[in-house]
Amino acid sequence: MHYKKILLTLLLSTFVNSGVNASNSKQPNVLFIMVDDLRVELGAYGGEHVQSPNIDKLAEQGTRFANAYVSVPVCGASRASLLTGMRATKSRFKNFSTLVDNDAPEATTIFEQFKNNGYATVAYGKIFHHKQDTAKKSWSAGKVSTAEKDQDKSQRTGWRDYHLPKNIAEYQATKRGPSTEMFDGPDETYFDGKNANRAIKAMNEFAESEKPFFLAVGFVKPHLPFNAPKKYWDLYDANQFTLPQNTLPLGAPQRAYHNFGELRAYSDIPERPQPVGDEQARRLVHGYHAAVSYADAQVGKVLAELDHLGLSENTIVILMGDHGYSLGEHGLWCKHSTFDVATKTPLIIRAPNMPSKQTVEGLVEFIDVFPTLTDLAGIDTPAQAAGMSLVKHLKDDSLPARSAVFPRYHGAEAIHTDQFTLTQWFGGGKKVKAQMLYDNKNDPDETRNLANEAEYQSVLRDLSKQLATHMRTRK
Repeated sequence: MHYKKILLTLLLSTFVNSGVNASNSKQPNVLFIMVDDLRVELGAYGGEHVQSPNIDKLAEQGTRFANAYVSVPVCGASRASLLTGMRATKSRFKNFSTLVDNDAPEATTIFEQFKNNGYATVAYGKIFHHKQDTAKKSWSAGKVSTAEKDQDKSQRTGWRDYHLPKNIAEYQATKRGPSTEMFDGPDETYFDGKNANRAIKAMNEFAESEKPFFLAVGFVKPHLPFNAPKKYWDLYDANQFTLPQNTLPLGAPQRAYHNFGELRAYSDIPERPQPVGDEQARRLVHGYHAAVSYADAQVGKVLAELDHLGLSENTIVILMGDHGYSLGEHGLWCKHSTFDVATKTPLIIRAPNMPSKQTVEGLVEFIDVFPTLTDLAGIDTPAQAAGMSLVKHLKDDSLPARSAVFPRYHGAEAIHTDQFTLTQWFGGGKKVKAQMLYDNKNDPDETRNLANEAEYQSVLRDLSKQLATHMRTRK
């Protein structure tokens, strides 16, 4: 055994002395982190109030994509698009209930592609919207592991994961519960803490194996209900938050509005069409930020263990949301719109031998994640993947990216460029029934619809043509 250790040391020394990085002597591992409902409001993204030190540190160590857009702003469809590299269309990846197994059963998932190329693929938490989706082909260990099975039968509240006795009782009696919960307990009280620990255990097992791994970790928070241990609520003062103007943009069509049914499903939210009052809104904003900081802490634990095990130098780390989130902007809550706050989300990549402290300002889409990871790992990308590799942008953040991105949701089709966002709703055939146009440079909060203003008609016509071409040619 002593002889083997000496031989290994000599071999590693040879690699280093010859200019070859020993950490890259085998295929890189992948740590794939998804944070549900994560809006672009982190310290690394200029968030004034959010305490997200661990994600911020990861951004410092790698590349932050400042303008990354999802295909569709709802969990099931967005994840299906991201994890297959295929665009959402009118007939594919449409809503939260999307299953890849139903919409694109022939598709190769990113996990399947890595598994077929010698990787161990394991997941904990929320990766696909439905834990059983593509499980047989995606995971080396079978289906994705969650923490719901840990709930005591007498206190079971499903994915809502309540822990205060009054909230448990209310949920069990009505199948509803409050939109927030502050529980004075350890991180492992809630699912995300449990799944962070499971991911850490898995990494320790991977460290003993010669096989490269693709570990997917999906954190549920800050998804509703905004539940988090008390210490994360205590990081914030509810009065520090400025509530947004609770109205639709000037001149916006009524189709742009929705009644945020997802939030209305909670017992402390008024019935439609009543608005959320300021006191409740402040509680929700406070809870959302507490949940972000809680998720950030779990990310930090996983990354710290990766460092502790000596795996960081040969591991690609990617972190992202699955879409953005509205906290009262435009009079809306949750996602389900083509407004910028719902379609843009953080994307951070740290990869071996790539520069740090970089920011890519250009437009990218989440369908670009699949070809980027396969490119970094040196494996083939399936023909179905419609995106482009971002590896060149990891090497040089000044390079131009996409000229436009194309989010959609239900009947709304959108094109977003460096300066403008156009959303159009279509009736029968190709006739535009409603539309809105925003100047993102001069009106980044999208407060004034320019679609009917004379000086913007040439812009409107040009973007309409680009959007029509995209809709006609997308696959």
